[in-house]
Amino acid sequence: MSHLFRRFCLPVLALAALIPAMLLAAPASAASSGTVKCVGTADFCGATVSIAGGASNKTVTINLTDTDFTRVGVRVIPAASKGSFSISHAAFRLGGSQYRFTLNAVAGNPRSARIIILFAAGATS
Repeated sequence: MSHLFRRFCLPVLALAALIPAMLLAAPASAASSGTVKCVGTADFCGATVSIAGGASNKTVTINLTDTDFTRVGVRVIPAASKGSFSISHAAFRLGGSQYRFTLNAVAGNPRSARIIILFAAGATS
């Protein structure tokens, strides 16, 4: 497999395979903190976090599937909720097996609003 294929095409193919599972996954609760499981493989995973109804300084911890990850993307559903949340104080923890951040989101987000955070192994940010 060529280096370019592994670097660019595999993450896209993995995302396409994971999207149905991430859309059906239960988002993190609306409490002041929450833990979410990253769904995927040792090379690529995605976590779904609810922004429905808003959030104020909510600490979110994502349990990753491996330790050699870089955050490669953040997607929002529905598209109308784009710009209605912020992620701050983001950092990898516990040797890279967790990703923790503070989430703020506006209260006007619809009930189904969520963000999907994508991670890939060995990717450059």
